Amino acid sequence: MRHIISVLLENEPGALSRVVGLFSARGYNIETLTVAPTEEDATLSDMTITSIGSDEIIDQITKQLNRLIDVVRVTTVQERMPG
Repeated sequence: MRHIISVLLENEPGALSRVVGLFSARGYNIETLTVAPTEEDATLSDMTITSIGSDEIIDQITKQLNRLIDVVRVTTVQERMPG
């Protein structure tokens, strides 16, 4: 199942690398990745990640992302795959 993971994180050096490193170290694949500073607060960035995995794997990723020091909030959306 495809999932969209939205991460609000501190706009600090190395923050993006730590998030991507979490995925690669655990063998999770990132299909798409978009990062941009938030309009309201330049010290924060919105990161949107698309990944395919079971609900259990996505729950595990979410818990691990929430443990990262630069991460403020993580939300996930399940997307139905066509066919």
